Amino acid sequence: MAIVRNGKKSAKRTEKAQELDLIIESLSHEAHGVARHESKVVFVPSALPGEQVHVRLQKQQRHFSQGQLMRIDQASEHRVEPSCPHFSRCGACQLQHLATEQQLPHKQDNLHQQLTRQLKITDIPWQAPITSDGLGYRRRARLGVRYRKQQDEIIIGFREEANKHLAAIDTCPVLEPTLNALIVPMQVCLSQLQAKAVITQMELIASDQGSVVVLRHIKAIQKDDRLLLTSFAQQHACHLYLQGDDTLECVYPETETALSYQVSGFDLEFQVKDFIQGNAKVNQAMVDLAGQWLDLKPNETLLDLFAGIGNFSIPLASKVKSLLAVEGVGPMVQRIEHNAKRHNISNISAMALNLADEELLFRLPKADAILLDPPRTGAATLMPWLCKQKSRILYIACEPSSLVRDAKPLLEAGFRIEKITVMDMFPQTKHVESMALFVRD
Repeated sequence: MAIVRNGKKSAKRTEKAQELDLIIESLSHEAHGVARHESKVVFVPSALPGEQVHVRLQKQQRHFSQGQLMRIDQASEHRVEPSCPHFSRCGACQLQHLATEQQLPHKQDNLHQQLTRQLKITDIPWQAPITSDGLGYRRRARLGVRYRKQQDEIIIGFREEANKHLAAIDTCPVLEPTLNALIVPMQVCLSQLQAKAVITQMELIASDQGSVVVLRHIKAIQKDDRLLLTSFAQQHACHLYLQGDDTLECVYPETETALSYQVSGFDLEFQVKDFIQGNAKVNQAMVDLAGQWLDLKPNETLLDLFAGIGNFSIPLASKVKSLLAVEGVGPMVQRIEHNAKRHNISNISAMALNLADEELLFRLPKADAILLDPPRTGAATLMPWLCKQKSRILYIACEPSSLVRDAKPLLEAGFRIEKITVMDMFPQTKHVESMALFVRD
């Protein structure tokens, strides 16, 4: 069977490079196939569990080796033809060669292995996962833009696998269709600019008001080029922003209008540089499940940490007596207050607080329940404070290793994991999102 990904010959290959026939046992957290040879782990990109493959060793370390997939002698029954024509080069997705319905079990197994190995948990209370459509789901993405002077062409795309080069694309099936439809027209528009090398990045966002394009530029954009970009925005009925080093300007429409998205019947207004969850369907299911697991009562208080613009706070406020939303970014705190006011929610208080400052954390009031949705790096600085709380704690994680690391002190402090699930926020990719409820015995 032909190789579907990373089949290019290595520039550093020599005649002495060792080649092996291996059986793939599992997938790593990087979505690489895992095999063993002479008591050493061999990672093989693009290989799937159960496959018999022929591999050339590219890099050998003391405890592991990196292999290049040369041939698939026996393919997995779950191997599929990638839906994207750019899969073999683009590094944005890592799992399109695996059937979508098989991706989530492997992600859960990844987290399961980390929990059992590092925390020695033998009985993990797994709940039903939150699933997603495999394609057309992503409502936010950042793409690189590069001008190739010698070829006099603009390319738009994501980084290639294992290097920093841009893989030129003309379609991205995981994007919401309205965003995907903008890639080729934008490439044509940028090719017509006088200063083609000025634009270095393009961010696409799907809002309830329509598609949004944010162009990152390294030098001022002159009048004629601005007119071309404005014409593009008018023609494609999208909002267009220009972002410099210290500036963010709405070019179209002339009068900037509020952007929003829906969750639990509330429209939450946001600004283009605010964080919003990339998968609308999974976000809604996640918010619903958070409310169910926390089992909030009308006389209780809820503390929402890393609250963003109120993605959890606004929908959950009606379930409790009072809610304190804490966010480290001042403008986003203002967005929480604004969204609460728009929906006549009076029991939310918003606070700007650096959650990395351990001393400041002890200013927070006691609460019956705590919800935290930290960044990929987790919430290590919060753990000493959280370990002293008696609250129910719901931890939303976008990186398995961060959840496992932060769970350890909670378990040692007398908490236990009552429920845990994985969420397929980003199908076709290696990313594993999860949610765990910690309670005291």
